[in-house]
Amino acid sequence: MNTVKIAYLLRVRPDLEDITPDDVEGIRIQVGDDGLYTDEDLAKLADIDAFIIGMEPVNEQILAAAPKLKIVQRLGVGYETLDLKAIASRNIPACNLEGVNKEAVAEHSMAFMLSLAKRLNEAQSYTKSADWLSARKLTGSAFELKGKSLGIVGFGNTGSSLAKRAHAFEMNLMYNDLHDDINAELAQRLGARKVDKETLYREADFINISVDLNDQSRNMINAEALGMMRPGSMLICCARGGVVDEQALADALINKRLAAAAIDVFEVEPILPDNPLLALDNCLLTSHVAGVASDTTARIWEWAHENVRAVVQRGERAQWIRNGL
Repeated sequence: MNTVKIAYLLRVRPDLEDITPDDVEGIRIQVGDDGLYTDEDLAKLADIDAFIIGMEPVNEQILAAAPKLKIVQRLGVGYETLDLKAIASRNIPACNLEGVNKEAVAEHSMAFMLSLAKRLNEAQSYTKSADWLSARKLTGSAFELKGKSLGIVGFGNTGSSLAKRAHAFEMNLMYNDLHDDINAELAQRLGARKVDKETLYREADFINISVDLNDQSRNMINAEALGMMRPGSMLICCARGGVVDEQALADALINKRLAAAAIDVFEVEPILPDNPLLALDNCLLTSHVAGVASDTTARIWEWAHENVRAVVQRGERAQWIRNGL
């Protein structure tokens, strides 16, 4: 079988030797802090068949340097770093991996809810300081998930996977989605109510955000939305950085409008030292790892390489095309 020539556009990933299949000839390309690629790297792309990318941009600069490119494959669900129009203008499919990490993200969101409900972050801190009394006092504000309401904004792969887990904890479920019929059968089976966002914000004890980043969702969770949320509610976001207005969230947490939040994604990553959420004890943070686990990572690489093979080696139509081809 013909060797596939892949440019891996990656900053933080394993050595290529760890992830490159035997039928792939791979090179690694990294974008500069200015958002541009060096002439030295661009010169390596003349006979490349495919891009496999993390969060690097795919723009006119790098597309022009790869005249034999046949597919752009994103490692994951989001694709906001891809210039979809520029890629489509060359008749090249731009693909993500729809649903590849939905279980991992749903589990992470569930772990966030449990951690906030049981105040595990504070409990560990007190216990490790041998402050037994303070750790025990936390139980006065800890609570069960059973009977609490979860509002899920975005009921696609990840949101519906979270709903299944929350249903097992006997939570009351409501959701909002732009599409009327998305996972409607599952919603009915779980007893999840479809409501408008304002109702969801007003009624839910937990609000979970499971949407893509686009023009409609950018800064969707802003001061106005946070002001609608019931006092004492808790916000979970493992979606995309940029969906939540981080300063507005920090203000809501400082003012105790919200009891707590748990966030995995940030507008600027890696997170900056002056991010207002870092200083807050009632905000649990992780480093954009909700969709990453050892078994999930293996599946991501497998699906990405197989989609590339389908196009380059077998001449098949790609899966998960996001630029309208």
